[in-house]
Amino acid sequence: EPVAGNMGTVPPEPGYLEALRELTSKSGALLVFDEVMTGFRVALGGAQARFGVTPDLTCLGKIVGGGLPVGAYGGRRDVMERVAPLGPVYQAGTLSGNPLAVAAGRA
Repeated sequence: EPVAGNMGTVPPEPGYLEALRELTSKSGALLVFDEVMTGFRVALGGAQARFGVTPDLTCLGKIVGGGLPVGAYGGRRDVMERVAPLGPVYQAGTLSGNPLAVAAGRA
């Protein structure tokens, strides 16, 4: 989590996210922001908008559906193209495509 959400809203130390970005870029690892809890609560564009650090993948959840069972993820084009139907990685979930949750997420 770029901003700790399970104990209030605890922002990262100055330079921490930038250091993570640099380290993961140098090592070829993905930088993933788990914004399931914080999401748009810290800024309209999430932590990446607030702190100016772009992850390779962002996971959103609770904030997207207003309490309904919905989640979303997005990221760099080359990472997202690995996911079916374009790529070999299949992703599914028990509640995937719930019409009410999807409508809430789109709203």
